[in-house]
Amino acid sequence: MFPKIKKYFLYKYLSDNKANRQKKLLSLKQAKSIGMVCEITDEDSYKNIFSLFTQLQSNDRNVRLMGYINEKEVPFYCLPQLTADYFCNSNLNWYGKPNMVQINDFAKMEFDMLIDFNYRYNAAVESILAMTRAKFVVGQTPENKDHYDLFIDQKDKDYRKFVEAIDKYTDKLTGND
Repeated sequence: MFPKIKKYFLYKYLSDNKANRQKKLLSLKQAKSIGMVCEITDEDSYKNIFSLFTQLQSNDRNVRLMGYINEKEVPFYCLPQLTADYFCNSNLNWYGKPNMVQINDFAKMEFDMLIDFNYRYNAAVESILAMTRAKFVVGQTPENKDHYDLFIDQKDKDYRKFVEAIDKYTDKLTGND
C-alpha cells in the first residue's frame, strides 16, 4: 500500500509541475546541446556511459550528464565534474522526487536533445523527464513513453547501439539520410 501512496504523490507532483516545452524535431547531428540521463549500476556502466559522454562532447557540443545511482551514496568512481553530476537515493524525497539543486538546474536547461539511456523504469528519472524543457526527448523505457518525442524500442542494452539508432531514426525523420 505504501508504494501506491508514494506513486500517487509523485504523479500528482509531476502533473502539477510538468514543463511547457517548445518541441522541435532535430537529428543527432544537428543537436548542439545534449542532455544525457542514465542509471549507473556499476563501474563498467559508468565507464561505458562516460566514454559515450566524452565522444558526444568531442563533436563541439555542449553535453551534460545526470546519472542516477540506486544506492544510499554515490560510489567513489562517479566523479562529479562541471558538466556531469550524479545523485543517489539520499537525494530523493520520500516519494521519489529528486531533491537536489543540480537536478533542478539540469531539468531547466533547454537542450536541443535529451537522451534517456535507461532501459528500466525509475521514478527519479521520470521526474527529470517530466520537468525537462528540452526541445526533443528520446528514450527507450516503455513506462516513460508519454515523456518522449521519439521512443526507440531496443532490446539490446548497449549504449552505443542506442545512440546509433537515435542517429539513424532522427536522420530519417528530419530527411537528412
